[in-house]
Amino acid sequence: MKKTLLALPAVLAACFAATTQAEPTDLGGGFSLSGNATIASDYRFRGYSQTDFRPAAQLGIDLTHSSGFYLGNWNSNVSNFVFTDGNLEMDFYGGWKGDVGGGFTLDAGVLHYYYPGSSSPKGGNYNNTDLYLAGTYGNYTLKYSYTPSDFFSTPDSKGTWYLDGTANFDLGDGWGLVGHVGYQKLKNQVNMDGDSISGYVDYKVGVTKDLKGWVLGLAAVGASKDNWLPTKYGHPSGRLGAVFSVSRSF
Repeated sequence: MKKTLLALPAVLAACFAATTQAEPTDLGGGFSLSGNATIASDYRFRGYSQTDFRPAAQLGIDLTHSSGFYLGNWNSNVSNFVFTDGNLEMDFYGGWKGDVGGGFTLDAGVLHYYYPGSSSPKGGNYNNTDLYLAGTYGNYTLKYSYTPSDFFSTPDSKGTWYLDGTANFDLGDGWGLVGHVGYQKLKNQVNMDGDSISGYVDYKVGVTKDLKGWVLGLAAVGASKDNWLPTKYGHPSGRLGAVFSVSRSF
């Protein structure tokens, strides 16, 4: 996202994580391959719609090694006032994830957001690179993401960061509950009214249902300051809304 022009992508992203995962394909040598596909009624990134409150088709693939190292790619259509000449988000990421003892799992990596065909005020695409570090214990995950360069090509926005926590609970019989809250720190940003905005809180709460590998999700998603970015039609893209999704791992 970007200030007067913020871009907002997302990755790893669908509305919900599947309550069950398909068995990865063993490639030998410690490598395995897995994928995921989602159809969602809206694509929300840190509380803000990337598709003008319209449906999104999303596809991802992950290559992992038994040592914990991984590479992945995730893709979604996008459509808002920023992406007037580009309609695809492609995310590329890599890192390491593993058990560090005491029931804790650590995940550290790099994520690059790429928008082919888009153009920013600085020239080039509305791309962005984040460094991230996440820790998981039981049902809870805390993650910190830092942008060392200008945030989605917005001038003078270096040093933006995002901290978020997520909790997932198995309710039995294929039902799951997910809760999420995050804080997005911004630099040199203005909202739709031209007022300065230094950050906001985004939130999500929802349920999932696993139907023989097909995971249905319904969640309420929004942001505390919903008018940071407008849709193509001038509506606050962070307003509270319901998001329905259908996902499957393969």
